[in-house]
Amino acid sequence: MFSEKNIPKLIILTPIITVILIAFLTIYFFVQNQYNYFEMESILVEKEYLQKQKDILKKEVDYAVNYINHRVNNNEKLTEEELKKDILEYLETIRYGKHGYLWVHDTDYYLRAHPFRQNSLNTYDVDLKDAKGSLITKKFIDETIKNPKGVFVEYHWQKPKEENFSKKLGYFELYSKYKWVIGAGLYIDDIQKSIKENKEKLQKKINKHIRLVVIVSFLVILIIGILSFFISRKITKVFKRYQNNVKKKELLLEDLNRNLELKVQKAIKEVKRKDRAMLHQSRLARMGAMLSMIAHQWRQPLSEVSGILMELETANKFGKVTSSMIENSVKDSNKQIEFMSNTIEDFRNFFKPDKKKVDFYLEVACDEALTLVEASLKSFNIKIEKKIKFNSLIYGYEREFAQVILNLLSNAKDVLVQRNIQNPTIKLVVSKKDNNAIIKVKDNAGGVEDDYLDLIFEPYFTTKSSSKGTGLGLYMAKMIIEKNMGGELSVENKRKGACFLIVLPIEELKK
Repeated sequence: MFSEKNIPKLIILTPIITVILIAFLTIYFFVQNQYNYFEMESILVEKEYLQKQKDILKKEVDYAVNYINHRVNNNEKLTEEELKKDILEYLETIRYGKHGYLWVHDTDYYLRAHPFRQNSLNTYDVDLKDAKGSLITKKFIDETIKNPKGVFVEYHWQKPKEENFSKKLGYFELYSKYKWVIGAGLYIDDIQKSIKENKEKLQKKINKHIRLVVIVSFLVILIIGILSFFISRKITKVFKRYQNNVKKKELLLEDLNRNLELKVQKAIKEVKRKDRAMLHQSRLARMGAMLSMIAHQWRQPLSEVSGILMELETANKFGKVTSSMIENSVKDSNKQIEFMSNTIEDFRNFFKPDKKKVDFYLEVACDEALTLVEASLKSFNIKIEKKIKFNSLIYGYEREFAQVILNLLSNAKDVLVQRNIQNPTIKLVVSKKDNNAIIKVKDNAGGVEDDYLDLIFEPYFTTKSSSKGTGLGLYMAKMIIEKNMGGELSVENKRKGACFLIVLPIEELKK
């Protein structure tokens, strides 16, 4: 197919086929987009319509309750029974919308007023069912007793003078003095007519645009076909001249090929020598990076162990050492030493592709990091606020994730101390958005300088002195989150300080 003779045909057909595919895809995605837009609009219209219906129902029932209160408060002539009868007869005359009316039950399930069920007035109405078989009178009254100030209930009922059942929305309030449950309802299927009209308009609009796109596409195909034909003739002539030149140069290449094998062998040997040298340099650089990272991770636990020993020494000088204090100190020291030992294992396996992932809860890993840094935070009067809104189960590297949280907490502590912030606070928030777990570490230290925001995750970049930081902590954290766990780690300045944001996909859960 791709021979020299077929090149002119390919020149003509390739752009034509390309335009046809583009036109087809354009039409397809345009139609799909229009239908998606219509579906969204239909949902919005239905919601707005439903809310409007609810407002109408509440307004009518509120009016009825206000009317009853007015009649009761201003009654001077009628007895209470006469007044009740007069009010109920008036409520039966109220109409709203196309099929709207009011009815009244009492809390003992007796029907007291209904414009279309006169034969059932003052009867025990608890067995009344709707089209789905639900005991709707019981449901109306029970829900209203639970929510006397107003409650909405959906059910299925016949429209007046119609045989088919329609979905209906009812609203009920309790008039406590007479123990009346006043109800009003509206049918919510009237919106289907409006939706159908909108679909017909949209279909006409889509068909119009499709015709326009098809016509334009055919015109473009025709123009490109004509241009391709003339261009292919020109290219064929140029190609023939090129073939003649190639034949001449082939003779020259034959002479060069005789010596090419020797040159290639020599070049291969040189490349292999350079590859071995680069591999050796890469191993040394990786080993140095690992040692620097381990030293950076050990600085915090070593400080914790030093603090524990100093506390124990001070207590010993003042004769306040107790066996429980010694046991707690040994226990805390062993925890730090165990963490340091685990760090060695983590970094030894850091660059190996065969590390095993496990299921772990974010709160457990965060608590592990908080435990390690808690004493240091207390010594500087730094308040830590932990808020677990959603404790996701993540499939990944638990210990490495805990080290990331520890690193972020330690950095926040250092900057709060360095800047001597009043009421220093660190917030650790774990939540969920869509299919992602969201972890935020925020402080009130004023934020990262704007010039450093793009550099903060670079290796060996640090704003601390050389004795307090190597610039590898955040670089290492970003590698763990993004390369090992498939997430994202970023930073931004908020009103009070910096906010480090970790996003981990929950779809990474082990199936």
